Amino acid sequence: MKKSYFAAMLAVGMFMFGAPALSLADEQPAVPADGLDFAGAKKSVKFNHSSHKTVECKTCHHEVEGKQTYAKCASAGCHDDLTGKQPPKALFPIAHSKKKLGHQTCLSCHNDVVAQKPDLKKDLMGCKGSKCHAE
Repeated sequence: MKKSYFAAMLAVGMFMFGAPALSLADEQPAVPADGLDFAGAKKSVKFNHSSHKTVECKTCHHEVEGKQTYAKCASAGCHDDLTGKQPPKALFPIAHSKKKLGHQTCLSCHNDVVAQKPDLKKDLMGCKGSKCHAE
């Protein structure tokens, strides 16, 4: 009886005050709302996290100096050169490279999807009129 009472009180205490070892907040940050604006040098892209929910966060938000980061691609110190064409600082090649540059790029992932589902080519690959560059 004493053991079950102790276990019940422990469970209530963990629920009320939290248990660091069981915290879900440490796993991933909250997913941002849709309509994230990727403002580039010439065109902007509206990025919707909901359209990419099957992709692991770490695919795009790669490790920096051995630590996972969920910063925006164009955050200061990352791919914040919006007019350049040379990696690693320029945003354009990070998004548009068909090759994997140590991690997945937008276009390399879209190529993989189109290879499996060719009917999505117009939506995922076009510079004009695609879901990426709708304007």
